[in-house]
Amino acid sequence: MKEPILWFAVIGILLFSLDQCGKNDPVIVDDAVRNQIANLWETQMGAPPDEAELASLVNHWVREEIFYREALRLGLDREDTIVRRRLVQKLEFLAQEVDESAITPAEVSNFYAANLAAYTLPKRYSLSQIYIAEAGKSADIKSQLEAGADWQTLGQSSLLPRRMIRKSAREITSTFGVEFTDNMVDLSPAKWHGPVSSTFGFHFVRLDAVVSSEVTPLAHIERQVLSDMLHQKREESLERYYQDLMHQHEVEYQ
Repeated sequence: MKEPILWFAVIGILLFSLDQCGKNDPVIVDDAVRNQIANLWETQMGAPPDEAELASLVNHWVREEIFYREALRLGLDREDTIVRRRLVQKLEFLAQEVDESAITPAEVSNFYAANLAAYTLPKRYSLSQIYIAEAGKSADIKSQLEAGADWQTLGQSSLLPRRMIRKSAREITSTFGVEFTDNMVDLSPAKWHGPVSSTFGFHFVRLDAVVSSEVTPLAHIERQVLSDMLHQKREESLERYYQDLMHQHEVEYQ
């Protein structure tokens, strides 16, 4: 205890340790970082950065990295909803990774067959309509139609389409309303009927064609089917990952 050299060594070691503890890990700017920054710039801008641009981008990256480390040191990532959601989204994205190249045509065909309802077009209607605001004007419209007048010159102008081609009942409803569609679907084709009421007033309606429900051939929608299949596989992969994690955590509801 009386040896000054021993005390000097101990104090030196303590000071050195404290100095090392106060230092942060160095920010490494190597070729891998530069290449990553340059590739990202080229993807966004369509051309690689020149020397001045790359130097500026590297400086910006260093600034961002230092701020990021300081934010973590201060605990700014904790109890932050935005950061929490972003981390969850990134983890979900990683957990949903699926090898698209491993999917065979037979798998796509089987998925299509198992989900035919999703690729079946509903019954569709082609129609023409003449708009009138009041039902009292229907007699005049009817007589002109019977006389062979050009139907496109009859009625009142509106923003409603005079024709709809191969539209489902749902699409027609979104334009004219439920009441119009309910009355329209039972009309005899190729004849003028009216007045048919709608959300906007009254109409003379002619069903020009009715196309029955039909399944879209796989050859016409193969990319869509593959996309739907990948989406399902990603959701299944994410659920499996979640279930695995659930076994590693205890959840207490208080």
